[in-house]
Amino acid sequence: MTVYISNLVAGLDKGLDHTELLLEMTRPFGGRVGIEFFIHTYSEAYMERMERIGEWAGKLPLALHGPFLHVEATSAPGTEEYGVLTASYGRAFALAQRFGCGHMVFHDHERFVRPEQKMDLQARCLENIGELIRLAKPWGVRLLLENLALPVKGTPLFDQEEYIGLFDRFPDADCLIDVGHLGVAGWDMETVIGSLAGRITGYHLHNNNGTDDSHRRIRDGVIDYDRFFRLYRAYTPSADLTLEYGDNHGITAGDVQQDVEDVLEHVLGEGPAK
Repeated sequence: MTVYISNLVAGLDKGLDHTELLLEMTRPFGGRVGIEFFIHTYSEAYMERMERIGEWAGKLPLALHGPFLHVEATSAPGTEEYGVLTASYGRAFALAQRFGCGHMVFHDHERFVRPEQKMDLQARCLENIGELIRLAKPWGVRLLLENLALPVKGTPLFDQEEYIGLFDRFPDADCLIDVGHLGVAGWDMETVIGSLAGRITGYHLHNNNGTDDSHRRIRDGVIDYDRFFRLYRAYTPSADLTLEYGDNHGITAGDVQQDVEDVLEHVLGEGPAK
């Protein structure tokens, strides 16, 4: 099990400009806590900074979140949009191999889904997941299919039952459970975690008000993280945990360090880091 801090807390638009903030967040943990980086292949300047991660991140554990801005996983094959999807992930897989990251987080859609569109878009997405799994294999990367089903995106492309079923359909993919998304979507935490226990590789941890996917601190919202930690210990005690906080809540390095200590105490029984 590895704990990661998402660079989302430094701001997506700012990209990798605030490396000192990310390093400060990880510093008290002696290389045991790493960083998860979002990949934005649409920005050449961002990609150039991504390629220099090794120069400043040292030997910290690294994880990668696949492209999602300007990338649509329900794209129709043969379209320009589909070309962007496959090219973006191709670049991302190469970067993952370079940094020794064997997994990559995947979003199944970004577009708004109307009820009458669901079945066609779902079919396209399933086809595209299969193609991305095929493209990832030569790079030694497995997709982590993340749960979305956010009300702001319309009808869920995959509801709770359909999402669980993805992992029977795609044995060569793994599972990333976003706990904040579970809360907003109204899915049952224990049903999802218990059903997918053998496939869950990691979690994104953040909280919210039950309506907005606001990416607040784990104790700042309606999701019961004590319950989550109990389920984690019971079902998936070796899965990775990523604090995925937004940059718009005034969250400081000290706040993140405190929450990392909270996580370690509850999943490993460790006291605060010294």
